[in-house]
Amino acid sequence: MASQSSKTPPPRVSRWNEAASEADVDVIITLKPESVFHASGFNQIITSDPPGVIAPANRKPILLVNVTRLLTAGEKSFLPDIRGYGRSYNEPSFASDLFGGILKVMTELGLKSGKIGIEYDSLTVKHYFRLGEILPNATFVDVTSKVYGFRLIEDPDEIANVPIAAESATAGLTAMPLQGIRVLETGATPAARLAGVLLADQGADIFSLDHGRLSNGGLDDYLDRGKLLLPAAVLSSVEGIDIIIAGSEPSARSVESQISLSFPAVAPGEVEFDLPPDASDDLLNALVGFYTDLGVTSKLLGRSVTYTPLPLCTVYAAVLGVVASMAALTDRERCGVGRDIVIPRLAAGLSAVGVLALDLEGVEPYLLPPGLLTLPPELMVEVPKARSDESHMIWLVNRLNPTAGCYRSADGRLLTPVTTVNRRLAIRMFELLGLYKHVKEMGIVDASPYDPASELVADRNIALPQGMRNDLNIKLAALMEKAFSTKSAVEWEELFAEAQVPCAIVQDFPEWMRSSWARESGLVEEIAGLDRPQLGRSASVQSAQPYPPLQPGRRLAAATTTSSKVQHPSGASGASGAASAGLKPLVGYVVVDLANVIAGPACGRLLAELGATVYKIDTTRPDHQPLVTIIWAGDVGQGKQSILVDLRTPAGREVLERLVATADIVVINATDSGTERLGLSRAQLAKINPRAIGIQVSAFKGERPSGHDDRPGYDPLLQAATGIMSRFGTKDMPLLHGIASCVDYLTGYLGAFAALVGLQARERRGDQKGDWTETSLARGAALVQFPFQAGPGAATAHGPRAIGPSATARLHQLTDGWVFAEATDDLSEAMRGLTVKEATEFLRERDALVVPVLTIAALKQRYMDKPSETVRFRRTKCGGLETTALEPTWFRFNGQNLAPVAAAVPPGSAYTEVLLSLGFTSAEIQTMLTEKIIGQPNWRHLAENKDTDMQ
Repeated sequence: MASQSSKTPPPRVSRWNEAASEADVDVIITLKPESVFHASGFNQIITSDPPGVIAPANRKPILLVNVTRLLTAGEKSFLPDIRGYGRSYNEPSFASDLFGGILKVMTELGLKSGKIGIEYDSLTVKHYFRLGEILPNATFVDVTSKVYGFRLIEDPDEIANVPIAAESATAGLTAMPLQGIRVLETGATPAARLAGVLLADQGADIFSLDHGRLSNGGLDDYLDRGKLLLPAAVLSSVEGIDIIIAGSEPSARSVESQISLSFPAVAPGEVEFDLPPDASDDLLNALVGFYTDLGVTSKLLGRSVTYTPLPLCTVYAAVLGVVASMAALTDRERCGVGRDIVIPRLAAGLSAVGVLALDLEGVEPYLLPPGLLTLPPELMVEVPKARSDESHMIWLVNRLNPTAGCYRSADGRLLTPVTTVNRRLAIRMFELLGLYKHVKEMGIVDASPYDPASELVADRNIALPQGMRNDLNIKLAALMEKAFSTKSAVEWEELFAEAQVPCAIVQDFPEWMRSSWARESGLVEEIAGLDRPQLGRSASVQSAQPYPPLQPGRRLAAATTTSSKVQHPSGASGASGAASAGLKPLVGYVVVDLANVIAGPACGRLLAELGATVYKIDTTRPDHQPLVTIIWAGDVGQGKQSILVDLRTPAGREVLERLVATADIVVINATDSGTERLGLSRAQLAKINPRAIGIQVSAFKGERPSGHDDRPGYDPLLQAATGIMSRFGTKDMPLLHGIASCVDYLTGYLGAFAALVGLQARERRGDQKGDWTETSLARGAALVQFPFQAGPGAATAHGPRAIGPSATARLHQLTDGWVFAEATDDLSEAMRGLTVKEATEFLRERDALVVPVLTIAALKQRYMDKPSETVRFRRTKCGGLETTALEPTWFRFNGQNLAPVAAAVPPGSAYTEVLLSLGFTSAEIQTMLTEKIIGQPNWRHLAENKDTDMQ
């Protein structure tokens, strides 16, 4: 709770008392890092959480530090009175947070109504208002010049510690990457408020309109987190705004350097969709294909249409909005000009279905993936029983693809291993289960699917589990069920983790939020003053670690609701009119993308869409099957220059290091041990390129270290672990909720957000120092479920037969299709026997909102040749491939969609131009090709590979 220093205070400690007297104040409160160092000692560690010094006129100063830093502060500081605030498992605390500590000290000193000196020039807006709230009767006086003056007198220890003081003070001032960025949140829509939370979590000052919401432990507590809630009259007087977050209608910028952000339902000028600007996610989800194309296994239940309660369009829009804002903020440092950014929420939803909307022609036949979920006659007869018996449904799904099934452990819990797309992981899984010998005896082989000869064994190739013969799948599922039943779920999970094979216990969302690893890692946080835990930060920046505790929203106290108060201190905006902003804000920046599957590559593709030059590096010997590396790359490989490199060779390492040396951002999806093996851990990256921003996309990591950090994973695994599969199915019959749309793409976009938060901080500092940023599949899976922090929602909105949140907002099956409608009354009986067209007219006559339920195929058919403002597809021919893909409409800058990036080409196609640009000669390139240090497009060099087993 408190610590005593035995050091002899230097003369300047008494000068703090003198300064208070000379300034005619009762006490000085300083939160400025340099001033804290000056008053307390040159101790770097106490700046890792906000420290403070309270210097009364008539006694020695008091140091406030986080309780976890108390021991170190006592060893290093020369102040005799040190108090610890915050939470600690083994140390009692003086107060719950820094400002609670300040209030207790001021009460103890009898100065709650006194004259308080503060340093206006360095005090953040958030801290200024917080002081006003806890000390409403105090008078605040600016003592910046007085403190600066007496600090010019240097004591001997100051001179000796100048380097460390300067370095630590600078770090303290820039610890939060968005510190000093002022955001005006006028929109009340969920997308606007969620965008504000994401920015507040990184240190931005968020001024939000106070709608008088009561703090009731519900969702408002989360959406108000870290914000200053102001009455409309006060909000309008806030100055120095950098970013304006509006709702469904755009907000005009008052100065050219500002950035405005809005989230309408559809693109401005859209005539195809009759929707209000604030249309609900339920209506938009119906139009995007989320009710039809995400039910990969639920179709076995006879449901072609299933409602999803996930607010996918809102969450994707919020994340895309903050990505665009960070890109614009970065570019503002070059041009001094802001941008008007519009993120149509329907388009944001489309950004989540790229691989589902993709058609790719021109790929060699042996590289095409086998079909998914074909039901043989011997299993077809089991469907009726599966539809009435949850355990039999699991039994049936396991036999369609055993490597991605759900299995009962000895203690009755369900586990999900996910090894379908990676042959190395599939082999390890069977070895762990003690089944690999049986697998080989069944005639199953391990053959590279990049070798045309593998077509001969395609129906018994462990590298293509979804193409396995039905009789083999049935036998494998039975063997796996028996093996998993021999140990508890926790035992299996730990064994798989130790072997680096993805496997997780199936949980529902409340169970996951209570789990020890979610709490330990900071994926779930306790918030001081609130009863319910909340989701933690969705991204993190290493230079801000350890982050300060998350804070609830604060209402401006009555005593401080004056415009003059709101205007102190003024925020910094970019220089107005310094240059003309190009449409794409990241032009000139370089990204090196070493990621695979979908999440990491989606991060790189998004940065390319914003104008960055993106180089894509893949291995010459992939364990992932062509579905991942070639087919899905038709979407996430757009806008990239691709090269295949053997990084295990010295020459391959040289290619990597030359390329990384050019980068502003380096994208990696790997565990911590994986980044080490790749040679691109944080320390290794800093050595190769000290100005680069690394973005690590992992599976289970949160803001803080945990025992799950080094566990691998894929989208379906995190769906199982965090409750998405239980929400779409049930806890005893978890069902996959789409391929990539729930977790993968969102995580990739969070990665782009994290990287750009780090990049804009580098550019605003002007020091060209790099950083390390992180997000994870677990963070993405949590964020997409953010509404359920407040409760599970209606029973009709969950499960494999979900129809909607209420009787008046629900799906309706009609004679020729489905609609989703929001009405004032339940009109389902009145619509029996109607067609979609008839029901639509009937509902609109009654002022109901209604949309047809569309599949992605229907969208493609409607808008391929007649694009709308919001839904557009494009056909391209490039590198021998003919691709049909969504055309991005999710970023609108200054009234225009960003121009589409170059279409994807076969992976590895750009090796000549990339290597020449790095200074390699044509002869050196040919040598690397001959020695297979550089791979041929589509991994054609593996056609000669002899490292395969096709016996």
